[in-house]
Amino acid sequence: MTMQVPLSFQERPYAREHFLKIAEYARLNNAFYKQWLAGQDQVPILDRKTFLENNDAILNGQSHNGKTSGSTGVPVRYIHSPRRRAMSQADTQAFIKALGGKMRCLRMVYKRTQSDREKADPDLMDVKSPIAQQIEYILQRRREGQITAITTYPSNADMLAQEILERGIDVSFIERFGLFSENVEPFQRERVQQAFPNAKIWTSYSSMEFGMIAAQCQHEPDFHHIMAHRLGVEVLKENEDAPAEDGERGRVVITDYVNRRSPFIRYEIGDYAVKGACPCGKTALPALRSIYGKVRGALVHRDGKRHLFADISYDLRDLPGMRQYQVVQHSVEDFTVRIHAAQPLDEEVKAIFLNHFGYLPEGLKMDYMDEIAKGENGKFYHSICEV
Repeated sequence: MTMQVPLSFQERPYAREHFLKIAEYARLNNAFYKQWLAGQDQVPILDRKTFLENNDAILNGQSHNGKTSGSTGVPVRYIHSPRRRAMSQADTQAFIKALGGKMRCLRMVYKRTQSDREKADPDLMDVKSPIAQQIEYILQRRREGQITAITTYPSNADMLAQEILERGIDVSFIERFGLFSENVEPFQRERVQQAFPNAKIWTSYSSMEFGMIAAQCQHEPDFHHIMAHRLGVEVLKENEDAPAEDGERGRVVITDYVNRRSPFIRYEIGDYAVKGACPCGKTALPALRSIYGKVRGALVHRDGKRHLFADISYDLRDLPGMRQYQVVQHSVEDFTVRIHAAQPLDEEVKAIFLNHFGYLPEGLKMDYMDEIAKGENGKFYHSICEV
């Protein structure tokens, strides 16, 4: 039985060809997909829950050599072949070349292991280190290693920039600043640019499972071009498996054309994005116009619908004296708003919830603290939904 091509790929010959190849290979050779696709002519959407329930079958008797951070629960385990890794690395190198070439870069990221190689790398710092310590290390690596670039997560970069601005520290020697692995909000980019005035800021959209998914356009920075030579990216409507219109926010579903050892076929990664044709005119690659990040950041209303936290994030950020905030939803009616601020903001926060929800949740409480901790993977999440 010949598999049908998703609507998103039908007008793209390369995508159509490679989708059919990986789907047919998995149907014939992978323990999970033999059952998942049996008697079907269409590949269903594979959500994270189903993937986790069948992770061993998808690994097909092989040992994994990679896993996600597990920030949303149990980590997804996968296998990347040497060829698959080489392709991903080549994409990264091509992106660096497009930025202007390699620079001496300090990477402040989550250290997955404590290998001797990591311990010996002076330009690698654990992102879970306190912000003040990160700043001191930036200045130290400038003196000792002449660094001119920094790469870190947007949430960490925002806190770093805020501290630098408040303390009036001169970091004008940084010429390039990379933001990756998380959704980048405009206010984060703006604050980093203020703190690092001479830095060219770049962003990319990536994940552990797929590596770089899309790279920032060098001509139209608001757009990100998809790595369409190895990934098929669909943006589907909220409540149906049909392509979202250009400009319409939808669910991100990804097919890895190259990974045959642990296939990801129509895998719903848990992100939202908006597709759109990039106006650069330099490449025919499909593009994402906006990337909204994880469904994890979506809060559940009384009607059962999920609403992206980004819709209220800006109002919380702009409250007078607000330094950090984090909203944790425990149930439909129970919320904890963690706040690091110069003064109490209870009434202001309640007004924001009432405005965006249309009602005030019954169990809305404020928890004031001196600092809100990062997650186990070193990232800071402005919202966590446990529902």
